[in-house]
Amino acid sequence: MQILALNSSPRDNDTSKTELVLQKFLEGARRAGAVTETLYLRNYKIKHCLGCFSCWTQTPGRCVQKDDMTEILFDRYLQSDLAVLASPLYHGTMNARMKLFVERTLPMMDPLGDMPGEGGNPHRFEKMPRVVTLSVAGYWEQTMFEVMSLTWRLILGKELIAEIYRHSSEFLSMPEFQPRVQAVLDAVAQAGEEVVRQGQVSPDTLAALSQDLAPADTLARLSREFWSQGAAG
Repeated sequence: MQILALNSSPRDNDTSKTELVLQKFLEGARRAGAVTETLYLRNYKIKHCLGCFSCWTQTPGRCVQKDDMTEILFDRYLQSDLAVLASPLYHGTMNARMKLFVERTLPMMDPLGDMPGEGGNPHRFEKMPRVVTLSVAGYWEQTMFEVMSLTWRLILGKELIAEIYRHSSEFLSMPEFQPRVQAVLDAVAQAGEEVVRQGQVSPDTLAALSQDLAPADTLARLSREFWSQGAAG
């Protein structure tokens, strides 16, 4: 299995919790025999969709704009067996860089095709990769991912085979929460292995990777202390 991971975090890899969780997932996938590659969207020039629909009418299946999306990312996505779309949670959903990538996948859609009943869109290409979505949030409530999940389900439909969402992500690097953090990361790796071997993630593994690190009031208190000390600077 060829897995292409697209990470839209603007952070460097040493501080990005999206990267931390993503690489644990890919570690498990490789353990199951997959070949993985990670591309960082911050390194590519992706223009905004023009809304011209030329990719449907004038150049079916290809965008008329010339940039890294057209020349590199579009084909790499289509050639993969499985794509992992990894974005931090910003204002309740995927961040702008990931949304930009998603909007530029419009050439994949066939406006004359039959709409699938389970969400998603009709595609003009015979082979489409299966998709896993992955996200992290600093908030300590798993419900923060509900809007993102709904968005991905509407966009991807049956192509979406698993969703990996990890709350309280900024606490993953704090030593006081070990070994629970290790249990979470081990479950993320297990999820990667299960996706390759079974095509899905078991409910037990999802519960393990989304488990609470501490009571919500404890995390809220620590968060307030963190920001009151001027950590943002």
